[in-house]
Amino acid sequence: MVVAYHADGLLPGGFIGVDVFFVVSGYVISKSVMSRVEAGRFSLASFFAHRIRRILPALAVVLTTVIGLSTWLSPMISRLQTVRTGGFATIGAANAFLYRFRPDGYFSTSEKSNALLHTWSLSLEEQFYFFFAIGVFLIVRASTQANARPLLQRVSVIVGLLSLILCLLASHRGIAIPTTALRRALGSDVLDASFAFYMPLTRAWEFLTGVLIGIRTGKAQRLNQSHLAPFGLVALAVASVFTPLDTFPGVWSLFPVLGTALLIQSGSFDQIIPKRVGSILEWIGDRSYSWYLWHWPLLQFAAPFNTSRMIFITVAIASIVPAHLSYRYVEQPLRTNPQWHPPIRTVLIGITCILIPLTALTMTRNPEPDLDNHLDVKLGCAYGNLDRLQPGGPCILPAPDSRGIAALIGDSHAGHLSEAFVIAAHDLELDAMLATRASTPFLYLESVTVDGSSELPRQMINHLIKQKVSVAVIAQSNYGLRFLDDKTWVDGMRPILQELKTAGIPAVVVAQSVSVDVDPQACSYLQVRIGTCPADVVRDTVQLRGDRDRVRSEVKLTSSIDGVVFMDTFNYLCPSDRCEIRRDDRWWWRDSGHISVYASSQLAPPLRDSMEQALSFRTS
Repeated sequence: MVVAYHADGLLPGGFIGVDVFFVVSGYVISKSVMSRVEAGRFSLASFFAHRIRRILPALAVVLTTVIGLSTWLSPMISRLQTVRTGGFATIGAANAFLYRFRPDGYFSTSEKSNALLHTWSLSLEEQFYFFFAIGVFLIVRASTQANARPLLQRVSVIVGLLSLILCLLASHRGIAIPTTALRRALGSDVLDASFAFYMPLTRAWEFLTGVLIGIRTGKAQRLNQSHLAPFGLVALAVASVFTPLDTFPGVWSLFPVLGTALLIQSGSFDQIIPKRVGSILEWIGDRSYSWYLWHWPLLQFAAPFNTSRMIFITVAIASIVPAHLSYRYVEQPLRTNPQWHPPIRTVLIGITCILIPLTALTMTRNPEPDLDNHLDVKLGCAYGNLDRLQPGGPCILPAPDSRGIAALIGDSHAGHLSEAFVIAAHDLELDAMLATRASTPFLYLESVTVDGSSELPRQMINHLIKQKVSVAVIAQSNYGLRFLDDKTWVDGMRPILQELKTAGIPAVVVAQSVSVDVDPQACSYLQVRIGTCPADVVRDTVQLRGDRDRVRSEVKLTSSIDGVVFMDTFNYLCPSDRCEIRRDDRWWWRDSGHISVYASSQLAPPLRDSMEQALSFRTS
């Protein structure tokens, strides 16, 4: 089901296969644990040893391979998140990382190119196993051998119901986070559907549904209620086609969970499934863990080269080959060969399975540093955080023999000038203050600022005045403001320039950037090397110039205020009739609307000249 969902959406709700797995996993593990409990042989060490040999070796092979290959085969926009996800998956925390640091959620298009996105479920499974084993251990210690089963059953019911309630509330209504410390730790003010999707507190009820079936039926008891099977199949069929994404898991997760429970309870399918078909299904089932591990990264490695449905289907099916090899040469030997079962060897297996992927992680590199984040992003220089914009703070880069401060302010289109600005400021013996905020035009307009007011831009202007800044460079995108007419835009910008003039701070206004309508980061490095990256194209300079209609307003505004210099980067970025996105083996754009780190550094001389011209107004 999951493979069909990932293979270009062949099964629209196939992601519920994970929910099916959680129930089956809970059932299988409870049967195994209860048999040991009732035989008086349950121990935490033995339980964790089995889990280490079962989960970690195959996972470590995939993580190491994918982290290594991601440099060449991952789209460059997602390479770093793939590597980071792999690092957290190594320590069983991929789900926590994705929830905390990738807030768009599992179903977001922006997340789909992460070649290790699917490891969230394995981390969640490991977390459940850990707490389940601890719970069983405590129950065994607190009870007799005879009443351990009913006590475990009651605890599972209570915890499962609480988990289900939490899941439903978070998915459909949201739960306000009560304390500031917890909000800061979780990076959110509310527990929402993303929390319910990724976290063990809201998924435990799915595992515990399987656990309860396993507890209710003794090891020798054979489940044989075949009349339940059709109901289970219908529930799964409905969920795999109609499950909505925005509130999942929520109410809709009841369908795959209860459907799976009914199928387990129905017992044997020997009478309705031909023996040969059953053998094929068993063969696939034995390799399903490794198939799950391998299919998703291979699909993501193929995606930059070809996005046809047939290619995705072929790759998804072909991924059973490395899955089979992993099953035969990694999973089975370590699980079944007694020579790997002594405690010291199990510990060594666990340590090795953690160290090798982490070592691979430290050896990865950015193959195209020109497409890296700009300096303002790396340093975290958002102008709403004034603590970072004080002298000595991380967002003021000091110049030797400094005689003042220069400030770069605006949105991400100011940020992509960071490298040029720092070089220019230091050439002028000025400290370089980076104060940008992505997706937030630096205007006094209620309708477009990030928090619905002009508070942050006004706060920043007051800070510049207080710091007695020598010169300010302002740049911002206008492409996202096409719902505003020119007059409204000018009315939002004019008072900013007037306040700076009144305070004796000259300004450089950098013209709106050039949008080239291609994204180099969507390519893999291998595509770039073999010349098949769709972003490696040439644009017509005349056409690009014609698309910049807001420049006329910028020129008119800046020419009407003394002490303001207007700078246009267009002729430096597109110096001929043919504007090459990549020239001299260097990228000049990092995405459709932002220039690359390399291009930014090349703009340092003209930006320095513009800043020097602005400073001349101050001295005169």
